[in-house]
Amino acid sequence: MKKIKLYRPSETFNNNNAYEILVDGKKVAELKNGEEKTIELADDKSCLKAKTLWCGSKKLIISDSDKVETVKVSGNKFLNKQMPLVGTLFPLTGIVFFSGNNELLKNIGIGILIILLLGIIATLTIWRNKWLNINKE
Repeated sequence: MKKIKLYRPSETFNNNNAYEILVDGKKVAELKNGEEKTIELADDKSCLKAKTLWCGSKKLIISDSDKVETVKVSGNKFLNKQMPLVGTLFPLTGIVFFSGNNELLKNIGIGILIILLLGIIATLTIWRNKWLNINKE
């Protein structure tokens, strides 16, 4: 059996959410903020993935070496810290959207709103497997 040491550094974001560790699609462990665990894999070639809520990480293929591998599971800092700030742009689009009789400003506001909505939808669907990082150390 192969042993893998998993650790999650202390993070200021996602600190209340535990990351589920999946091996070949089955939950084997749960990592809380700043926690470290060792798991055993029966299969030599396994696929490791981290998941939280609706999002997760890319798959990491574990090799068949005999040594204990260390895997770091952490959150993507940009998507978890800076991306929620995009929501602060919605009031700004409202100001432009409802600013008097100027048709040009209204069209600019509509364009900004559409771009914001498309960006949010893409982040939650297309890039949902980039919210967490999983790397061998």
